[in-house]
Amino acid sequence: MRVRQFLLIGAALSLIAGCDSQDVLAPPAGYSNAAVSRSCGPADGPAVAIYLAPVAIDTLEPAAPYIRIYLWRPVDAVLGSWLLAPSSADGTAARYQSSPGSIETATGGNVVVLSVGADSTITGNVDLQFPSTGRVRGGFRARWISRTFLCG
Repeated sequence: MRVRQFLLIGAALSLIAGCDSQDVLAPPAGYSNAAVSRSCGPADGPAVAIYLAPVAIDTLEPAAPYIRIYLWRPVDAVLGSWLLAPSSADGTAARYQSSPGSIETATGGNVVVLSVGADSTITGNVDLQFPSTGRVRGGFRARWISRTFLCG
């Protein structure tokens, strides 16, 4: 019995060691395109909005359907892992817009920003849970779309 437990533990550790949390996952099913832009946080502070969509994102706001993830920090301070919830203490949120006027807020999940490039391109992974849409999980490489955004 001890040998079997040892083998199971060894196999589990080998699997974990083979997974690098710094790897970008494949894009979420149906959301192979991403962009990021300046936004405003709820207290009019600096923020970024990451968009995931099934088609290329050339302008903001993209055509529905799309997912918008808010990180209420300036682009140079978003590196790391962010917990998502409807009233997150981290200052993050995610919304799914299936059609004009139809928005669903994520009930949980997280965003991991793995890198921010010199051109403000953001690379990372998402794992989001929506009440009706379900789970959206995968990686992204969001190119920066510059825009003037006045808060307040």
